[in-house]
Amino acid sequence: MSASCSEPQCEEADTQAEGRRAPRTNLLLSATIDWDRLNSPVRIRNLSETGALLEGASFPAVGAGLVLRRLDLQIGATVMWCAGSRCGVKFEGTTCVAEWIAGSRSGSSVRRDQLRVDGIQAAIRSGSAAPPPPNRPSCDSADLGKALDGRLAEELAYVARLLQALGDELTDDPMVVQRHLRGLQNLDVGSQILGHVAAVLTSEDRASSVEAIGMEELRARLLRRPNFSS
Repeated sequence: MSASCSEPQCEEADTQAEGRRAPRTNLLLSATIDWDRLNSPVRIRNLSETGALLEGASFPAVGAGLVLRRLDLQIGATVMWCAGSRCGVKFEGTTCVAEWIAGSRSGSSVRRDQLRVDGIQAAIRSGSAAPPPPNRPSCDSADLGKALDGRLAEELAYVARLLQALGDELTDDPMVVQRHLRGLQNLDVGSQILGHVAAVLTSEDRASSVEAIGMEELRARLLRRPNFSS
């Protein structure tokens, strides 16, 4: 159940609970939360090193714990307040805002993909040609076979970010959200699935990587036994 306070009152209580509040960055990022064996998509509306403002359909009770996940990042948190479709959480420790925006601690490849997305978006707005994909060194068939999973994962992660960027732009228009809410939710789910699949492809222990997926239905599909019946 959500708290009865209004959002400004809740944020004030959140600030007092955290002590001196860390600077927060306003943004709109796709993520999921896990609690009590449940999984739910959310949007991160603002973020600091110590907490975040989340927006979604359902949240655990005030004082309960949850795990916030975004692509290959996750952090434990405590619900400080709830008001309508939003809640404030305090992290168990500190995190890096830039890493959560990128969705990865690996850094270079993620930032390169994000810069490419930003370049395409800028080109669309200006009407100019989109930037070409980055050049890759040539290799023989043996090298290609060894590197193929990683390159496929890069492409999947890139498409996931394109879909996420599209979803973020569309959700800025209240009329679009009202008319196409289900479609936007499906777009968000699709981008998350692509991100998880990319992470599995590059994992040294794929079984453990699949087990760690926060999206319960996707995890179940990937772990289902093959059907050999004709």
